[in-house]
Amino acid sequence: MALKLSKNSGLTDIISTDGTNPLTTQHPTTGSSVATKVFLFNDDATKRYESVSIDPTDSVSTDESTWVQLAPDNAGVAGTYLPASAALSFGNIADTVGHAFWVKVTTPVVADSQNKSDIKLTVTGTEFAV
Repeated sequence: MALKLSKNSGLTDIISTDGTNPLTTQHPTTGSSVATKVFLFNDDATKRYESVSIDPTDSVSTDESTWVQLAPDNAGVAGTYLPASAALSFGNIADTVGHAFWVKVTTPVVADSQNKSDIKLTVTGTEFAV
């Protein structure tokens, strides 16, 4: 799939699927919320996508995808955040520009510092040739 996620509007800081360039947030052990602007884009002008969505997922026990909320971009600020772990729909994408959205990660109080690397933003859509 040629749909990708980037940390910047220039679409050059691409979030990796293999963990080498993840989207990261830092939180104190007392819990907190951190919001980050991210860009979804199509890197192949010969493809278009329909019914595109992004879903916070966690396939490793325990499921912390509920720590993640997504929101559409509203003129450079976060729109209304969806419920925890809910997918954000983008509809159809037939261009190669960045489509901004927001990722808010809210962590609970924890006993000790930890790294969570199993929470993913899963992008789905139906691919068509242009």
